[in-house]
Amino acid sequence: MKFTRLSILGAVALGASLSGITASIKDLPTREVNGRNYYYYEVAPKETVYSICHRLGITKDELVKSNPSVADGLRWGTVLFFPVDVEQTDESQSSSSPAAVRPSEPKGVSIITHHVEKGQTIYGIATRYGISTKDLIEQNPIVSEGLKAGQTLHISVPAKESAATQTSAPATPAAASATSAQISHETSASSGYIVKKKETFYSIANAHGITVKALEAANPGITVLREGQVLNIPSAVTPATVSVDQLAEAAGVKTDSTAVGTQGGAPTVSVNDLAAAAGVPEHGTELSVAVVLPFMLNEETPSKSAQRYTEFYKGFLLAADSLRNNGTPVRISVFDTEGSTAKVHDIIANPELKNHRLIIAPDNLEQFAMLGEFGRVNGIKVLNDFIVRDETYRTNPAVMQGNIPSAIMFEKAADVMVARMAYTVPVFLNLTDGANDKTEFIDAVKKRLDGKGTQYKTITVEGKLTKANLKELPAEGNYTFILNTGRQSDVNRLLPGLIEWRDEAVMPSIKVVGYPEWITFRGETLSNMHNLNTLVYSRFFDNEDSPRSRRIESKFKQWYGTGMENAIPRQGILGFDTGMFVLNYLKNAGHHYDGVQNGFSFFVPEGAAGDCNGLLYIINYRPGGLIEKASI
Repeated sequence: MKFTRLSILGAVALGASLSGITASIKDLPTREVNGRNYYYYEVAPKETVYSICHRLGITKDELVKSNPSVADGLRWGTVLFFPVDVEQTDESQSSSSPAAVRPSEPKGVSIITHHVEKGQTIYGIATRYGISTKDLIEQNPIVSEGLKAGQTLHISVPAKESAATQTSAPATPAAASATSAQISHETSASSGYIVKKKETFYSIANAHGITVKALEAANPGITVLREGQVLNIPSAVTPATVSVDQLAEAAGVKTDSTAVGTQGGAPTVSVNDLAAAAGVPEHGTELSVAVVLPFMLNEETPSKSAQRYTEFYKGFLLAADSLRNNGTPVRISVFDTEGSTAKVHDIIANPELKNHRLIIAPDNLEQFAMLGEFGRVNGIKVLNDFIVRDETYRTNPAVMQGNIPSAIMFEKAADVMVARMAYTVPVFLNLTDGANDKTEFIDAVKKRLDGKGTQYKTITVEGKLTKANLKELPAEGNYTFILNTGRQSDVNRLLPGLIEWRDEAVMPSIKVVGYPEWITFRGETLSNMHNLNTLVYSRFFDNEDSPRSRRIESKFKQWYGTGMENAIPRQGILGFDTGMFVLNYLKNAGHHYDGVQNGFSFFVPEGAAGDCNGLLYIINYRPGGLIEKASI
């Protein structure tokens, strides 16, 4: 959501009108941001955290919870946002939580002293004594900075339950089951984990096979990771192995199991089966797609890579299901390459493959080249959705390069970023011992600045950025900082210094330009990115809090009984976006698709024979925790 100058001025007027009186968050105006309603309030000159909290009748913790950037300093003109449903959510959670201490419960309480042991978690301790994690943190604020072995906690529990709760063990999670079209799975008890040096929310979540959101939910109150902290690690749900037949069955589609043979055949969804399953009349131009991927059904235990291709296909079926109301029949044939070039040769020899209008190819260069040549000879489009650095599209008219080529990406990103540097002084930041791995993009930016006659500065830092490194910059200027690194450890040596310098100088405007790797950052790094109004370019981006993403996630769980793998990009959403684009592209070759995570807008570059995707995303991490995503 972008605010116009008029709306911002309206917010300023609101702030002035509230001066000297006590209001409530519910008295503030609302705006819809990323599909969700927020109360908003613009910070007036000379206002402080204390005065705003007093005016709105909230605590500092409540303010920072909704606006994490406030923890790093409050600035005039900052727009604060408060979810409209935050109070309702908190109330419903507290009223429904069986462990919460409620006013209706017996009045007597007992104070229990608990010594934190290695491996214990906030969740585990709260569960042991029959209280909520929120109550535990409120009673012992020190744990919000991380639980450490040796700490002493004082816990208030209902008197009549204190004896029992001291000896009770955490409840054992029950096994969850699904229907035959879904996958049965089992969860186990949470475990404790001690944070190591330089670890992040993303790296820990990825190592344990869970989402960042699940990790954060299991550790409420912890926003910054420090070495030695003890985290609660919720158990990962083990993804089940699903055959191609089962996937089709989950969609209510019949498969022809006899299609699996020595000639490279695979379960085939007949011409109108999928359409009929989705309630689509049997008419219209048939959209026929062959999915040729290494599902590795020949393996007793498919690899992680094979499971990701399976997840991709699951998402693709969700897209096919979305055609239920457009009257177009769909035919999808699935071919398992088994990771073998010889198997791909057999698939190409199968006459069935020629009956499709588009092929989705695997990420093996040799196998992709074989399918590309097959497509050229037979007039069939071949989509490369997985290999980033491939230039087959330059010579083969059948090939569609699904990832925007790096050279084109740098040019587009440089154009946009330079345009957004207007009325600011660009400052390039290098570390003497940093990655300094973004030279190609930076060269493209400098070329454009030189062409405009724009002056810029370059600052090289040893160790980490401090205020002294920036003393040559006038305090009254507006600046855009461009960092020459995609490495999080480097970023963590630069951003805090920028924040400290800006806050001391009371700068009117500052922003940062970052890179695709930055979309994986979590914890303190992410908070700093929001604080500094950071712009990042990327081939893809999934805002997990957006309504579109939540709907796809919900649909995926409904169909398959489990969520998507914690990976970037998310393969299930990539499959969905690919399906939504491909199936519409076959009806309209000029189709443009701005997806949930991935977007597609193909064109033929100058001097090329085939098509390549030219769509790129610009992600703006705004103060207040908001994220804006725009395609270019």
